[in-house]
Amino acid sequence: MRLLPAALSAAVLGVVLATGACGAASADARTESPVATAAPAAPQPVAARHAAPLPTRAAVAPPRPVSSGGTAQAPVSDPGLDAAADGLRPFLLTPAEIGPGFTAGEEPRPDPATPALCGGPGVVARFPYAVRVGAAAESPAGLVQEAVSVYGDEASAADAYRASVAGMSCSEGHVDGRPAVIAPSEDLRADLGHDEATGWRVGGEGFDVVLISVREAEVVLTFTVLAPEDGLPALPDPLAIAQAGTQKLLG
Repeated sequence: MRLLPAALSAAVLGVVLATGACGAASADARTESPVATAAPAAPQPVAARHAAPLPTRAAVAPPRPVSSGGTAQAPVSDPGLDAAADGLRPFLLTPAEIGPGFTAGEEPRPDPATPALCGGPGVVARFPYAVRVGAAAESPAGLVQEAVSVYGDEASAADAYRASVAGMSCSEGHVDGRPAVIAPSEDLRADLGHDEATGWRVGGEGFDVVLISVREAEVVLTFTVLAPEDGLPALPDPLAIAQAGTQKLLG
């Protein structure tokens, strides 16, 4: 199964839409660095499907990336967690691995004040301990983010993952304070493997987003692909990005 290959249209979005932020999968228990010290071979760049320049909508500012949860630092400060996060960074996708024309963007940093997309406390607030690290790549066509959370044990990771899924179980929510339509989730385990894998399409006035979350044991990865409205075809395939990112980090 491919993840919803066409961008959300105005007919699907309906009347007035905008967006609101949902916290990225976050933390629960203190943990050691989960990865091997030897870096795996870098994956080949994800092929981008370039199109004509996207129309600009000056009246509608884009929302904050859904996976960033804002710009605040993680709620728990611990030298051990910070060191483990540094150890994970070489295993995240680089702009060159995502596609031509991408450059490094601002690292997504979870914010415990950010609610779930469907309302209520986000995963960051509910699970305040984990190793968290992220990376972003941007181009004139849009933004790609990867966020990784490593929990102290598999049960904690599963609880946090399911809380994140529940936080996107509504049909209408908010991203960055603006209304958004959320398409039904898709089970992507057949495409990505691993213990759990789920994808969503989210759309509002002036933007379209694909989110993919993957859990393997105590590790949760979230990939966010954000484009102007109807602009997702100009970006790399979100499923291919998730496949490359999980392969690089998890093997």
